[in-house]
Amino acid sequence: MEEMCKSAINKGVSEICFTEHLSVREGDPCFGWLDMDAYGINIEKCRDHFQGSLTIKKGLEIGEPHLSMNKIEPYKTGQNIDFIIGSVHNLDEEDLTVYMQGREQIESYTDYFNEVLLSVTEGDMDVIGHFDLLKRYAFDLNGKYRHGDYEELISEILKKAISRNIGLEINTSGFRSSSLEIFPSQIILKMYMDLGGELLTVGSDSHSANMIGNNIAPVYLMLKQIGFNAVFSYDRRKPTAVNI
Repeated sequence: MEEMCKSAINKGVSEICFTEHLSVREGDPCFGWLDMDAYGINIEKCRDHFQGSLTIKKGLEIGEPHLSMNKIEPYKTGQNIDFIIGSVHNLDEEDLTVYMQGREQIESYTDYFNEVLLSVTEGDMDVIGHFDLLKRYAFDLNGKYRHGDYEELISEILKKAISRNIGLEINTSGFRSSSLEIFPSQIILKMYMDLGGELLTVGSDSHSANMIGNNIAPVYLMLKQIGFNAVFSYDRRKPTAVNI
């Protein structure tokens, strides 16, 4: 965690949010390893150490936040969480890469987006994580997906998110995948704006210090070109606009 903070400062990043992965599904690689007490202690140590140089937020990335909500609640209640990403990493308790095997592209994407819709309808989150994540794994099998095949479903997700004040995480890790695209795509971001959506966060999904802040500057430029003027920072799960 300290190395992440040092890297952020060296790259001119003014604020980071750690979003430790949480899964309450047995069999998931992340199941059972998140120690909230230790996590909180490490966050506070870094805040003290880097005070005045870096703003550090405490977050969670919850896999399938609409499932087993009673098991998820203790990880949120009384934990002073700033920010929650809700993500779909599995379908029918299978990793996305496994789920796709033997299925047509349109079936896999339809099932994936339907699960995202369920998560946004029933789950507790601040933003949808890497909205069209499936393309990270499907691109090598099928190439780019056609947004038009799922336009109604994507629009339904976005409308539900807007109605519940749930935003979109713009995740730059897509540039590290074969698709060479952010999550979500520019087409989805434009749809979101046209529907009246404003709540955006930008993150590099950094699993190592050298990834901190990667490709965020060009994403800001892209957002301006689409028509967005701000991204959002969260404190105790309350969003504040930051002009770009």
